[in-house]
Amino acid sequence: MASRTSPNRVLLIAIATAALSSAHSAPSLADILVSRADGIDFTSAPPNLTTLANNTLSTYWRPKAHFIAPNSWMNDPMTLWYKADGQGGGKFKASYQAHPNHVQWGNISQASAASDDLIHWKDVPSWKDDRLTLYPSQPNDRLGVFDGTMIPKGYKGFPTIIYTGVKYLPTGWTIPYTPGTESQNLAWTEDGGVTWHKLKTNPVIGGPPEGMNITAFRDPWLFQSPTLERLTASNPGTPTPPTTFNGTVANTTKHSSTSSNKKIKEPWFATISGGEKGAGPHLLLYRQASEDFTQWVYLGEIFKHTGNFSWSEWSGNWGWNFEVSTVVRLGTEGDQPGPGGRDFICMGTEGGRPEGWSNHWPLWVKGSYSGSPQLAPEYAGVVDWGETYAFMSFPVPREKGSKDYKNQPTRQILFGWTYEDDKGYGLLAKGWQGAFTLPREMFVKRWTVRDSRVDERGSWGVVSRSSNSATLETLGSRPAKEVDLLKSESKSKWNEKSWTYNGGSSNNGAWTAFSKQPNSRYYVLEATLDFSNGSDAQAGFTIYKSPDGSEQTHIFYDFAAETIRVDRSKSSLVTDFNLDAEAGKFRLWNVPGGGGSSETTLESLKLKVFVDNSIVEIYANDVFAMTTRIYPWRSDSLGLGYYTAGSSGNVKFSNVQVYEGLTNAWPDRPANTANELVWDGPDVPWPGW
Repeated sequence: MASRTSPNRVLLIAIATAALSSAHSAPSLADILVSRADGIDFTSAPPNLTTLANNTLSTYWRPKAHFIAPNSWMNDPMTLWYKADGQGGGKFKASYQAHPNHVQWGNISQASAASDDLIHWKDVPSWKDDRLTLYPSQPNDRLGVFDGTMIPKGYKGFPTIIYTGVKYLPTGWTIPYTPGTESQNLAWTEDGGVTWHKLKTNPVIGGPPEGMNITAFRDPWLFQSPTLERLTASNPGTPTPPTTFNGTVANTTKHSSTSSNKKIKEPWFATISGGEKGAGPHLLLYRQASEDFTQWVYLGEIFKHTGNFSWSEWSGNWGWNFEVSTVVRLGTEGDQPGPGGRDFICMGTEGGRPEGWSNHWPLWVKGSYSGSPQLAPEYAGVVDWGETYAFMSFPVPREKGSKDYKNQPTRQILFGWTYEDDKGYGLLAKGWQGAFTLPREMFVKRWTVRDSRVDERGSWGVVSRSSNSATLETLGSRPAKEVDLLKSESKSKWNEKSWTYNGGSSNNGAWTAFSKQPNSRYYVLEATLDFSNGSDAQAGFTIYKSPDGSEQTHIFYDFAAETIRVDRSKSSLVTDFNLDAEAGKFRLWNVPGGGGSSETTLESLKLKVFVDNSIVEIYANDVFAMTTRIYPWRSDSLGLGYYTAGSSGNVKFSNVQVYEGLTNAWPDRPANTANELVWDGPDVPWPGW
């Protein structure tokens, strides 16, 4: 294995060491940062954040209960896995793409952490500067270690990752692709993920199929599938190129017909995300062709579509390039690989959201294979409507004896990257970028409705009909059960009395304060809202309200528009941040009532809002998720209450509960983990390159 210090890190360490050695008796960085922050008045107008010293605001908007790097840049989840014996620091393993000492993307490497409960984490091996566990060190990954996923018992029987190595930059779906830019490489760990060994003969998948004018070739997803094993049994596949290309000529690698293609029992499959120029996004399918996972064969495109396509207004846009895609088969409790399971593909898409959100969508599609190993879409939806991307999941054992355990032995746990929404303003003053969402569970949600809208094209499918009722299915998503620790370990809990808003009353467009107010920006809010049919009401909650109302954020359901909205127009006095609204489609269905066979009632809206400083996650009815970013400037912007508007209809608020004082997800870290920063300069397209 190569030295743990890469050439770029030598430069970073040298800069930091030189700065510190100039004054041995100087106060610690933590002491300096406290004094810097103490000198700022957070009750008046904000200063120009670009004039503040590095890391001045390192703790001010920082979340407490989320998975987050100790400092600097972080992005996609990667190398997510479960190891029952806890070797390497904990049963649950999670890594992320990191660029220490920088607040911009570049020199992407892997940093890691472990947990025994998915909520409390510890850095592996340390939170300090030398924290990378996988980094550029071979010719094929000299400019980056991109996303990868795990095989629990892979090379030599050890936990194994196959990841994308990057040889050339820049790369992107809008520019010509340099052959040899990306390849798929193998590494394994013998100590539970603390250290990794790269295969000396990397890569294991050297390049895309011949003749493809691709947009990308990255983010391998590793999985097993009895369905795909059956459907591809007669396809010998095409051996993959053994090496990458020199970057100056087209792909002319010839495949050897004598290349090994051993038939493997219960083989692993891999998908690689990308697309074809001028055609659209696709997902390529490969199959394991050797016992040691070093050889793979190409089977075809498991999913592809024309570019810039939207299934419906409930489904986002599939854009021109796929990234970070996953293939899962689910039941109502979790993973269901056998009969009765439903097939889904989750994918990040590029190029279909030009109005914002970095031109990215995190999406999913439900489909069927219908005798062919290519998914035919049936309906599609959105994983998260807010400031998120690059969702990655992994299987976790369910409790033995739980419902349908024999057919659904594991849960599929999902993490996404929530990026900053500060428009790059004040980066150095903050000193860090990005975090993970809270862990979620994916499953098939099934419910019965009596509603004429079931045949509209959307993010649901009709699986059966009976008289005037229909049974619907969709991809369900909810906070993982472990997230309940945020409530059980809260410092303060209280209930608000039930309250009804009558449309057009004096509360129209007004804020009604809770009887008790939070003292912090760390809490969980839960509530049930019941709307009257035909209402034009908008109802929800106001958070982060300052005493004078100069800062406030509204989270509410717009019944007539079937949309959950976040009004951020006054969320921060720092007007250089993004204060645009967030919105996501959500429907309340007519469902069977308690009376006769034709009686109906409107579904209740069951909201869960996780408020963790600048990260706010919103969940509704186990089918909707939105993560938004809010950066109040004033330290007294803490107000919490009801938000209501609309001239007709009633809304009843009930079961309103607040759990304040979120647990610290990183108990082994000091209060401030900021580090020395290196500035790459403004508008650098590929920082660190």
